[in-house]
Amino acid sequence: MAAVETPTDQSSSPVVWKYVWGWIQSIPRAAVLSLIGPVILLLVGYLGWRYYGAEALDSAFYAVKPENIHLTNTPAWLKTDIVKEVFEGSNLGKMSLLDDQTAAVIARAFDAHPWIRKTYRVQKMAGGQILVNVEYRSPIAMVHCEMDSQEASQAGGKESFLPIDAEGFLLPTKDFSQSDIQNYFLIYARNIRASDHRRVGTPLGDSQIDEAVALCRELLAMREEANLVAIYVYPTRVAGKAKWMLEVATRGGPRITWGSAPGLEARDEPSSLSKMKRLRDITSQRELWSQPEFDLSRPGDSASDHKPPQRLSHRL
Repeated sequence: MAAVETPTDQSSSPVVWKYVWGWIQSIPRAAVLSLIGPVILLLVGYLGWRYYGAEALDSAFYAVKPENIHLTNTPAWLKTDIVKEVFEGSNLGKMSLLDDQTAAVIARAFDAHPWIRKTYRVQKMAGGQILVNVEYRSPIAMVHCEMDSQEASQAGGKESFLPIDAEGFLLPTKDFSQSDIQNYFLIYARNIRASDHRRVGTPLGDSQIDEAVALCRELLAMREEANLVAIYVYPTRVAGKAKWMLEVATRGGPRITWGSAPGLEARDEPSSLSKMKRLRDITSQRELWSQPEFDLSRPGDSASDHKPPQRLSHRL
């Protein structure tokens, strides 16, 4: 016996939509119009918040602001407003405290400043405050610069110097006055011109200065005690590692031939440690300190009796 197929009822779906449409038509037109306004407001409010409001709130409450950045252990002699200069020279004002990369960006921005040797830590604190732990570059010497007649005329008779730190990095000259120069070692070498060295925060890049700075580091603890004033750099006449011979000028004491820079001594030259010991002995004995010259580059404790190099002439 053949099976009879029962046709599927396909009219149920149109019936449902017909019912829904009828229900919508039964809603009073005034009620529909009253809903359109709030729906549009909600939509506009969401889009406004999504694209503008959140950014404005973020900027108002979570933006990085210069008045909220604090550096650790700022030295009293530092005249520059480092936070202001870093902020003006970077895009920190566009950063948000909610961004995980903000601390790293702040650290890189301060590392790039010529007065900052290293940024160790950036710490976000309550109230949008930011504590930046840095190490500053400390000036150790002033490098004398040669001037042509025009530059000398413009300088009004004043000598030109470039400030450097203990690693030979050039520091901003605008932070030093003429009276500050005497607070540091003076380095006198040949063919150093300020116009050749304009990039602050970078090494001066001259072997004369590198070797003189090494001696400045060695003598720093004795500078005031022994009235050590200046380092003079001359071409060396002894075969060895050092390219230059160094002399130390004092105020009220002898002119001291140091010899090679620390760590670059010639084969028969006393070590830097031995020279320092002899220098302390000289400063403690008036009869030795009263001699016009003393040579530490040779063994022994006698006054210098060798012919000195042709010296640079500068007033101290």
